[in-house]
Amino acid sequence: MKVTWTYDRGDHRDNHETDVTESAALETLLAEIHQAGEPVVVTILSDTADDPDDLPPGLQVGLGHPTHAFAVHIADDGGYLHDRSVEAPARGIRFDFGGVPTEYPAEHLRLRPGTAIRVAGTFLATGGDPPHVPAVSG
Repeated sequence: MKVTWTYDRGDHRDNHETDVTESAALETLLAEIHQAGEPVVVTILSDTADDPDDLPPGLQVGLGHPTHAFAVHIADDGGYLHDRSVEAPARGIRFDFGGVPTEYPAEHLRLRPGTAIRVAGTFLATGGDPPHVPAVSG
């Protein structure tokens, strides 16, 4: 799967793209991105689209905030994943999305970073099956 993320560096955008085929490698990469401490949206695409204006099926995860993250399944029947045991933060959090600082509403930020990383690893391991929050969160 193709993995992309971009940081806004003021005078330029810092673009990253890589192909990952193993879930352990994806989880390691996402943990490194998260540990950098710069909130960013990572897009994981399961295949390429014929139309460059269409986003192919995939998963986006927001990482880099110390306590809150998000995961959204990109599909016709997709949506944000939530862990009911995680309280939403007091307010939205800004993540770099394609190099554009973007505010994500608090109600979409009901995952812990470790959970979002595991969801992404499972998404890759299953070949892009619809993701779900694991029974044990972290």
